[in-house]
Amino acid sequence: MRTTDILAALRRCLLLPVLLLAVMGRGRAQQATTIDVILRTDGTEIPGRVLTISPLALRYLPLAGVDTIQLAAADVFLVRYANGTREVLHPTASPEKPPAPDLLPGLSEAQRRTKGHQDAARSYTTNGPFWGALGATLYGGPLLGAVAPVSIAPHPITAANLHAPHPELLADPVYGPAYRAEAQRRKRGRAWGGYGVGAGVWVVLIGSLVAGFQ
Repeated sequence: MRTTDILAALRRCLLLPVLLLAVMGRGRAQQATTIDVILRTDGTEIPGRVLTISPLALRYLPLAGVDTIQLAAADVFLVRYANGTREVLHPTASPEKPPAPDLLPGLSEAQRRTKGHQDAARSYTTNGPFWGALGATLYGGPLLGAVAPVSIAPHPITAANLHAPHPELLADPVYGPAYRAEAQRRKRGRAWGGYGVGAGVWVVLIGSLVAGFQ
C-alpha cells in the first residue's frame, strides 16, 4: 500500500469522530431549544414539551417517554417556553401587611384623645409664634401687624416642632390628631397673644404722645 493511501485512511479515521461529535452536539442544541420548563408552586422544575394548558390542567410530554402527563393547573406557577417567553398561571400573592401594633394598649378613644391634649399642653412650649407676631406688630403697627398672626396661626406645625414626648405615638389614629390639634390651638393663641402685646404697646405709645400734646 502506498504512503498516500495510508495517510488518506488515517485522515478518514480521524475525521469520523469529529463528525460524530458535531452531529451529536447539533442534536443536543436542537433538543435544548425545544424544551419547555414547568415550574411548580413547590419550586420544582419539570423539563418537557408543554402541549395544552386549560384553567384546570396542564398536559406535557416528558423528555423520556411517549405518554403525556397531566398536572393540575393549581400546582403550576409558571411555564418557561423554549423560545424564551413565560406564562404565569398562578402569580404569588403579595404578603398581607401586618396590622400596626397598638401603641396605647388598654386605652379607649376618649382616653387617647385626652392624653394627646394633655401631652401637647405640657410639651408644646415653642414661643416662636409669640415673638414673631410681636415683632411684626411693633414694626408695622396694629393694622399691618395683624397680618402676622393671620398667616402664622393656621400654618401646620412640622413634626420636628411638635416636641412630642413620644414621637412614635403620633402615628396613633386618635392620639396623633388630638396632639396636633392642641398644639395648633396653642400656636394660634401665642401668635395672637404676641399681636395683642404689640398692639398694646402701640396704644400706650400713642396715648403718651397724645397726652404730651395736651
